Amino acid sequence: MRDIDDILNFRTDISPFLVHLTRTRGEATARDNLSAIVSDRRLVCGTTLVSDARFGMNTDGLADDLKRRLFCAICLTETPIGEVHNLLEIAYRGVNLAPYGLVFLKDRLEPRVVSPALYLNNVSADKDPFFQALCSLRTTHAQAAEQILPLLSVFGQKIWPPGALQRPPGEVDFRWEREWRLPYVRAPLQFGPEDVFVGLCPHGEIAHFEALLPGVGFIDPIRNMKWYATKLIEARQRLDLKASVV
Repeated sequence: MRDIDDILNFRTDISPFLVHLTRTRGEATARDNLSAIVSDRRLVCGTTLVSDARFGMNTDGLADDLKRRLFCAICLTETPIGEVHNLLEIAYRGVNLAPYGLVFLKDRLEPRVVSPALYLNNVSADKDPFFQALCSLRTTHAQAAEQILPLLSVFGQKIWPPGALQRPPGEVDFRWEREWRLPYVRAPLQFGPEDVFVGLCPHGEIAHFEALLPGVGFIDPIRNMKWYATKLIEARQRLDLKASVV
C-alpha cells in the first residue's frame, strides 16, 4: 500500500505552490507593481471588489472602507507553474493579468489563513437566499463576515441583487482560475525569500528582478519550463522540496 503523502507529492495536477500575478493599474504597470512587491517584501490588497457576496446585499451607502473589508482580498492561484501561461492574454477579460509574479510555497501561506475561494453552484439559480443570509452576518457577526464573505465566488447564474428588477443576464464560471484568497482584514501578506519558490517575469527582465530578490531565481511563464530545468532543480534543492514542481 502507498503512503498518501508520497502520492500527493508527485501528482502533477495538484500544485504545491500558490502564484500571485500582477497587472497594470492606472499608471503603474504590471512590472512596476511586481518591483514594488519584491522591494517591500509584501503583498497588499487592492481596491477591486472580488467577492460575489457583494451581490447578496444592497451596498448603496456603504462606506468604501467597509466594502473593502467585506469584498476585497489578495488573490492567488493554485494553477501549476507550467500552466500559468493559460491565465494570460485572454480575450474579453475584465482583469488582464501579466507574466509578472511570484510563486509561493503553499504550505508557507496556509498558516497565514490564505484559503481556496468558495465556489458556490448557482446553475439552478437557487443561491440568492443563501447569499443574502451570509451577507446578514455583517450585522450579526461582523468579524466572521470579514473572514468569509471575501472568499465567495459563484458559478452558473449570476446572483440577483436585492432591489434589482431582474437577474443580471449571462452566466459566470471562474473555477478554472483555481483561486485562493487572503481576506482584506488579514492583509498585507509579508514574505521572505524562504516563502518563494521562483519569481515570474519576461525572460529579458530576469536579471533585474533577481537583483531585487537575491537567492530567488526568476523564469518566464510563457516559455516552456524545460528552458529553466536547472533553475527549477536549484529552487527545489534550496527549499528541500519533495513535491513535483511542474
